[in-house]
Amino acid sequence: MGVKVMTDGAVTDIAAENEVILAAGTINSPKLLMLSGIGDAKAISGFGIDVVEDLPGVGENLQDHVLVSGVVFKYKGKMPDRQTGSNAVEAEAYLSSGLSDEIDISLVLHQLPVVSPEVAERFGNPPPDSFTIAPALVQPTSKGTVRLASGNFQDAAIIDGNYLGTDRDFEAVVRGIEIARELGNQQAFEDLRESELIPGPKASAEEIRELARLASASFGHGVGTCKMGADKLAVVDPELRVHGLLGLRVADASVMPRIITGPGTNASAHMVAGRAATDDSRLTIRGRHDRKYRETVDHRHSSSHIARFFLAGDK
Repeated sequence: MGVKVMTDGAVTDIAAENEVILAAGTINSPKLLMLSGIGDAKAISGFGIDVVEDLPGVGENLQDHVLVSGVVFKYKGKMPDRQTGSNAVEAEAYLSSGLSDEIDISLVLHQLPVVSPEVAERFGNPPPDSFTIAPALVQPTSKGTVRLASGNFQDAAIIDGNYLGTDRDFEAVVRGIEIARELGNQQAFEDLRESELIPGPKASAEEIRELARLASASFGHGVGTCKMGADKLAVVDPELRVHGLLGLRVADASVMPRIITGPGTNASAHMVAGRAATDDSRLTIRGRHDRKYRETVDHRHSSSHIARFFLAGDK
């Protein structure tokens, strides 16, 4: 039981005394599982990979927050210098788009202009002395996938975010843009705001929808591709053990069944890691033996042959 690691072209076998705990993230954890024969049997066998465990949920259920870059206003005068260490995001607000009872929209205040290349080409590149109120969809109903491009571990995974893949998600983003414009044009911003630049004070309904299409992209908060649960698409159980296998767990954001609403998934991923590291969770990062666990799952496959994870080392 263990892993293979490639560093500067050299392959090294690393044996695990007790368990392998995979924590490669929402994209690479399912990729490594599939390369190791764990995933949808038909898909991975098509790349000549021997099937170890048929788990069709590996790589499914990709969820991400969608950031709209963005609704931009000209600052009145010169934008003040930011404090050292500031990431230019000083405030967020959470609200409902009105399409459901859920809080599904975040408004992110950036102390600089934030636009996608497509938005800059269509609406113009805003000047440096501008600020952005960027709507974010934080409870998407769309789900994407992570797939293998080949059986070669050096090939990047194929990511289909399926952003705004449902009418509800698209309409929620459009509503978020409208709310951001309304907020930025309030009297309270009068001393700071010179004018609305993107989409512009005379923007039509169609131009707002065009902005929603051009400005929406990943917020970098992907989760869910090795989700926890007991249904047919679940990959791990509540103790992070990969279904059907002995001695293999996943401990990262990929195990979250549903994306959180909050400002980022970093803290949640830390909590998953903390769960995996605590002694009373019975997870064996330090090689602790859990006799009860071993007795109750001795029918599972041994992971002594699940040693085909490939990790590209730093070059």
